[in-house]
Amino acid sequence: MKIFLRCGSFAFCFLFVISGFGQQSDSGQSLGDVARKLRKDTTNEVKMTDADAKKLFESVDRVFAFAAEDTGMPKRAAVKRRLVSKADVEKDTTRQMAKEEFAKSFAQEELSMKKLGFLPRDFNLKEFLVKSTGQEIAAYYDDETKIISMLNWVPPDQQEPILAHELTHALQDQNYDLAKWMKAAPRPEGNHASGTTTSDGDSQIARKAVVEGQAMVVYLDYLLKPMGRSLEDTPGLIYQMEDPAVKAVIDSQLMHDAPMILREMGTFAYKGGLIFEGELLHKGGKKMAFAGAFARPPRNSHEVLQPDTYIQGEKLPPIRIPDMREALNNQYDVYDSGGIGELDVRALLKQYGERKIADEVSSEWQGGAYATFRRKDKVVADVSPGTGDLSLLYISRWKTPQVAEWFAGFYARAVSQRYHSATVQAVPACSEMNCPVSVVQIATEEGPVIVEHWKDNSVVVSESFDPATAAKLRAALRDGTGAVQAQSLPQREIGSRLLEIPAFQVFAQQVGEQIAKGMSREAGR
Repeated sequence: MKIFLRCGSFAFCFLFVISGFGQQSDSGQSLGDVARKLRKDTTNEVKMTDADAKKLFESVDRVFAFAAEDTGMPKRAAVKRRLVSKADVEKDTTRQMAKEEFAKSFAQEELSMKKLGFLPRDFNLKEFLVKSTGQEIAAYYDDETKIISMLNWVPPDQQEPILAHELTHALQDQNYDLAKWMKAAPRPEGNHASGTTTSDGDSQIARKAVVEGQAMVVYLDYLLKPMGRSLEDTPGLIYQMEDPAVKAVIDSQLMHDAPMILREMGTFAYKGGLIFEGELLHKGGKKMAFAGAFARPPRNSHEVLQPDTYIQGEKLPPIRIPDMREALNNQYDVYDSGGIGELDVRALLKQYGERKIADEVSSEWQGGAYATFRRKDKVVADVSPGTGDLSLLYISRWKTPQVAEWFAGFYARAVSQRYHSATVQAVPACSEMNCPVSVVQIATEEGPVIVEHWKDNSVVVSESFDPATAAKLRAALRDGTGAVQAQSLPQREIGSRLLEIPAFQVFAQQVGEQIAKGMSREAGR
């Protein structure tokens, strides 16, 4: 069990303790026992002097004024501040632990991720997140108390730069009420079994990218100020995250051990958010990058990764999975459903060996949705299902027929990496009036995988349905018109659900810390 700094629900940094998502450790130690031991074992701890504390307190107003000027967001009130000891950290941690629990509903999404290939079949997400987190120390802003907390055992010069980042969150909070603004991103309601949602397409992960991207801009501007520079007049700096020196800082063992969906989601808000905000800054100035992004937030990862689509107001017709109960003769229940966004696709491509072209291919994404189903007669009470108990329907749409055909081929090739056995089967000739451009059928230990490329640049995948049932689903999906029918409203991208897990937020915060370190080195050159 360890103490970590984490960014709270999408923006706010606070300390958090993890051990089995709030359970006591195997040794029987309580959270308080471990925190006290950490304090006792800190042999190199140096408590801040009164002079240092005064200097740090005074720096808050100076840095806050800088952030306000840099963002154009007015200061609505002075920021309350405090100097905390490790005992205070323990108290804050206990308070947060009382509120944060492992999302029980995520068991559905995790199994869907395994069925789709985002996570290995034998991967234990909970165990990985607990083991992968480490200790991070910095100032932190609490949106509930509206207080910026600084640590009394860390030298002021090591805390001051991060204040620029955290006080940006304080400004965002004073002007837009961050907790309310984040919750304004519509989320699915009801249970997954109903297949219903009230989302209008806005994505919390895209909003998180705005919040963290803006804070990264101010952080870098603060580092550049002594040199008389800023990101506005140093546009190339944000793309230096791709330089080997920066990647070396970010690409730790922690990242090597993580599946691609965790790596992509972990870096997205900081790296993707910074590039997104940088593009807005250079093409529309500070008004577009700051107030504008809050007034009209990006709707999904696609708009963050492709800023021009956001700037130009690109409109993509939605892709959704309609109600399939009739096509399935009411023999199945919807187990889980959601979207497959551009960021998800990029992670999938990298997971199965297409890193060099992942960015190029995923940028051609035009929409995606999935649903997993479970046969009613296979449900056993108190028995958790495995991937073999689920069937999958996945549809994606692409900008050109060439990319759609390539993605269909990629998905079919990746089947051999996702299943223990995979044998390509002969496909009967299509005798219907409306036939797919290409079809691949593969036999696996969990049933057939059928991948079809259609003339409207869509790729339809069914897994673990027999061919006859898969054909019924395809007909219901297309409704005989050659276009995807929208019965349900759009749902969140599957990877974004990781953000509901407190431990993943710790993981992402650590990645963000590494990105900031790498960028600070580049800014100092």
